[in-house]
Order: sequence, then C-alpha cells, then structure tokens
Amino acid sequence: MQTLLTVLMRGSFLIAALLWAAVPAQADVEKKSVKITLDWAFQGPQSVFTLAEQRGYFQREGVSVTIDRAGGSGETIIRVASGAYDFGWADFATMVKYDATNPGQRLIGVYMSGDKSPNAVMAVKGRRVAKPKDLEGKTLGSTAGSAAHAMFPLFAGKVGVDPSTIQWKMVSGALREPMLARGEVDAVAGFVTSSVMSLVELGIPQENVIVYNYNDFGLSQYGTVLFAKASFVESNPKTVAAVVRAYNQALKDAIADPDASVATLKARDPLLNLDIECRRLMVGLNLTATPNFNKEGLSAVDPKRLSDSIDEIRRAFNFKEPIPNDSVYTEAFLPPRAERMPPPLGACKNK
Repeated sequence: MQTLLTVLMRGSFLIAALLWAAVPAQADVEKKSVKITLDWAFQGPQSVFTLAEQRGYFQREGVSVTIDRAGGSGETIIRVASGAYDFGWADFATMVKYDATNPGQRLIGVYMSGDKSPNAVMAVKGRRVAKPKDLEGKTLGSTAGSAAHAMFPLFAGKVGVDPSTIQWKMVSGALREPMLARGEVDAVAGFVTSSVMSLVELGIPQENVIVYNYNDFGLSQYGTVLFAKASFVESNPKTVAAVVRAYNQALKDAIADPDASVATLKARDPLLNLDIECRRLMVGLNLTATPNFNKEGLSAVDPKRLSDSIDEIRRAFNFKEPIPNDSVYTEAFLPPRAERMPPPLGACKNK
C-alpha cells in the first residue's frame, strides 16, 4: 500500500512541474547558487559537469555552481541528504537503498544519465576467469557498501554461479584494482567506469580486461543519476529544471566530443593523463549512448524496467516494503524529448 507521504509527494511534484512549465526557460531560479557533489574524483565521466561549468551552461540558466569530488556514491548520498549539497550524481541503486532506510529524508532522481549500470565484475584475460561460471570458488575483491558487491548474488543467479562459494576480500577503492593486477584476487566487483582504466594505468592492456556487466546478463539496473532531496525539488522547481537543462546540454556535447569534455578537467587537476581520462569517459558513455537512449532520448526511463530494477534493489538489500517508482525518480523536469536526442558518439583522438 502506498504511504501518505508518497501520495503527497506525487502531488507536490506535479504542482512543481506545472509551475516550472508555466514560466520561461530563462526565468529567475529560486536558488541562484547551488552545490553539486560528484560520486568520485574528477575523472573522465565526471568531466560532463566541468564541461557544463566551463561552457557557461549553468550560468546561462541563471545558476552559479560549486562542484566537488567525493569518495564514492555513499558519501555523495550523505552529503545531499544532510543538506550540505543541493545536488548529487551517484549510483541509482545506492540512492534507492538510502531512501528505503530513511523514508523521512527521501532523495529523488531528476535525470538518469546511465541507461546501463556501471556495476560489473572485472577479471584479467589469461588468468583463472575466462567466463562467468569460472568465478565459482574464486576470490573477489570489492569495497564495503558497494552496490556491485550487494547485487553480486543476483548476477550470480543469472550466470549459474553459487555465491556461497565466493571468498570476498573487502578493501578500499585504492587497493581493489592493484590487488587484481598483482593476482591477489581473481576478479573485482565495482564500477566499470573506475576499474577498467585503473587496471590500464597499472599496466594491464585494456583489451585484456574482461568485463561482466550485470545488465548484460539480465539485470534491469539503471546507472548514475542526478538527484536532490525531495523537499528541495518541491521548493525549487525552476532551479532543478535549470540544472537539468545545463547537464543535458553538456552530456550531449560530451557524447559528440569526448576529448573536449575531458580537457575541462585540467583546471581541476593539471597532472591528469587526458588520454586515459578520455578512454575512461568512453567507458561511461557506452552506458549512456545505448540503443534505448539513442532512440527515445537521454534519460528515457521505462516504467516497467524501473519497477523491475527497484525490485532487484529490494531483493539485494532485503527490503520488504514496496518502493513506488515515483518516490525515487521523476521525469517532471526533463527537457522535451527533441532536446534530449543524443548526437552520434564521438571518439578519443588517441584511441
């Protein structure tokens, strides 16, 4: 049964969306200065935000932004939930998990940038894992609280692996890929956007990195999402719409020209290897420039699939109560479909 909070929230978002739609795109926003927290360091996938900043897309919408890195999706969630940041960009499953355990401080997604989840298992070609079934009885590395670790049993069920045979080594994100590179674990579970190029930086050729993306084996998960507190969304509909428009334009630009996107990272970290970061961005864009988003538009979320993905999250974290779609995601602030159609996917100059 849907809670009174959910019903009221639906009405609030509808009213907010109607108010937003009734004003010109360039109308004054409710909050002119906002803070955005990313999910990780300033790397390729995160460059979409610095691209939007440097090209003036936020300013054009009447918003000045502060954009900060974080140490993982869990930290991003807490920052936004606490009110320290207005917007966050993080793993959708981690956000839903927070909502299920903190119903009075609900967060809600306003732009789904990942049609596919970055959660995956990575191994190295030529070692002990040549196919998913080979994971059985092996040692895997992951980080505490990782959605990739929590959802591994669902993936295992799809590929016929007994999860009870897996031995896990829980380590920090900084140690996970080095352990795989040194052969101290047989595979790692984490974000493909982080792990693949981290292994490349450790000397593993990219063509030797095996990726088992959970979505490719039957899971319904969506990926990274731009989100805010539900209370913030209700009170600041024009601000939310402005930030969404700015991000949407930058994401299209990054898809068309990945090199231009990662070039904006130099202002944050002059020592970054832009060739590596462009390749890292491409890994992320392959989760965005999917047949679905190419056909239906960026952030085109299918209600049935969203419901299925939420059910997977409930099962992974053993949540009993139902989680309605519109309690965790709203399309109310998306630009029209025509403005969300992605350009052809570009390439890095140094492939």
